[in-house]
Amino acid sequence: MRPGRGTPPVAVAVTTSGQTAADPVAVALRTQPRLRVLGREQVAQAEAMLVVAHELDEQTLKVMHDADRPPRGNGPQVVLVAERFGTEQQILRAVDHGLVCVLPHSRTGLDRIVLALLRARDGRTDLDPPESVVHSLRADLRALRHQSSSGLSGLALDALEAEMLRLLADGLGAADIALALNCPERKVKHVIHRSCTTLSLGHRTWAAARAA
Repeated sequence: MRPGRGTPPVAVAVTTSGQTAADPVAVALRTQPRLRVLGREQVAQAEAMLVVAHELDEQTLKVMHDADRPPRGNGPQVVLVAERFGTEQQILRAVDHGLVCVLPHSRTGLDRIVLALLRARDGRTDLDPPESVVHSLRADLRALRHQSSSGLSGLALDALEAEMLRLLADGLGAADIALALNCPERKVKHVIHRSCTTLSLGHRTWAAARAA
């Protein structure tokens, strides 16, 4: 989405983890009129942060953690460009520190990075599943809750994640779930996304899932 006339450019911090060089990326982004690339000492002013890394590992998580400002969730929205995206737990920790988009390094050009940073400033995330999939997931969760003796507790989720899905099945949206559980909305969205993919819900009926 292009900003309207008079909309200020997105204040962007560019940083790296590991051996990846940030300077060429920062130089390229400075040619984009919709972005304002900040200096290293201005990270605290960033609305969005581009992290370029080989993989989402502990070092990359530290970069995100250090840029996160108290209270939790008040730091820049993070776009990660990498080749490997770590474990499920590492992704959830990254979401806690502002991750809203992951892009594969080898298949991502400048235009895609710019779009992701603009979407981040507008509060949009590429971790969101389509609304139609959310409706399907909600139906699957309701069926699972009523047709299985183990219900949602039978899924590979911790207590907080299971509670998120219970509230989703009851019809709450991501923002309301985040408010009810006092956690970042982006974490709720990630759990919904994970449920649609890793758990194979939201893409098939409960009967098909049981037969798989």
